[in-house]
This record gives sequence, C-alpha cells and structure tokens, in this order.
Amino acid sequence: DAMRGHNMLFVAGGLGLAPLRPLIMEVLDERCRKEYGKVQMLLAARSRQDFMFLRDFPQWEQQPDTEVLLTIDREEPNWEGAVGFPHQVIDSLSLEAEETVAVVCGPPIMIKAMVTKLGELGLSPQRIFTTLEMRMSCGVGKCGKCNIGHRYVCVDGPVFRMDELADMPDEY
Repeated sequence: DAMRGHNMLFVAGGLGLAPLRPLIMEVLDERCRKEYGKVQMLLAARSRQDFMFLRDFPQWEQQPDTEVLLTIDREEPNWEGAVGFPHQVIDSLSLEAEETVAVVCGPPIMIKAMVTKLGELGLSPQRIFTTLEMRMSCGVGKCGKCNIGHRYVCVDGPVFRMDELADMPDEY
C-alpha cells in the first residue's frame, strides 16, 4: 500500500531478482498498472549468462512508462548494456526522487552501496525498502539467529524500510 501512487524503482542484483519478480509482475499487471507511476528497473548480474528470468525482460521493456536497465560487472564482447555495479550506473536513469519508492534486493554489499547512493540522489529512508532474508534460518522466530536488537528478521520482516533499519543496531 505504501508504494501505490508512486514511481517504482526496482534494483536487483543476481538472485535478488527472484524475490522481486512477483512484485514487478504485480505492478506491471494491467489490472494494477494505473496505481503506480513510472517503473524503472536496474537489473544487475556478474555476467550476461547470470541473468535470471531473461524471458521476462522484453515483455517488461514493452510496458508503458517502464524502463529496464541491465548491467554486468565487467566488460564482455558484444554486450550492449551498462557495465558496472548498480550504484555506479544508476545515474543513467532519470530518477524523480520525491516521487519514487525503491525496492532493493541482492547481495548485502550491493544493498548497502545502493542504499547509500539512493540517499545521495534524494530518496528518503521511508521510500527505500530492502530485505534481510540472508539472516534467516528457521523462519518462524524460534532459533534466534536472525535477531537484530529487539527484532527478529523472520517475524518482523524480512522486508524493512531503511528508516526502520536505522533504529536497529548496525549489524544488519
């Protein structure tokens, strides 16, 4: 609900596209599309062979008011997309920070770099969502391995806004 009425920015690194794909499909679904503004996707992988859900990309790119930017870590022959880590190439998107909600999923180092960059671009912590799934073990709040301060990632999340994470110890 917090995302409706806003532009959407999806940033996925590697396997991070798997948990974001259902949300992307929902936002782009013709029954829901009018509830969101512009949709931008920054999809990253180590190499062109490492992208997941390639069959979806052409369909996503054809959606109205939707932009898909693909990036890989290092130069490859005949690659026409961007080269670099997501926080390095996001400047090529025309981001309207005051109107945008960002959802970031991928390796922890990518998430931290991307969240920092989004803040520099003017996105408030209340408009940046990320996941801490990598901390979960049992998934039901019994083992305590996902505990951060007074929160259990598996019970209280695993999706958090950055302002919620700011209230937690830095160990995430």
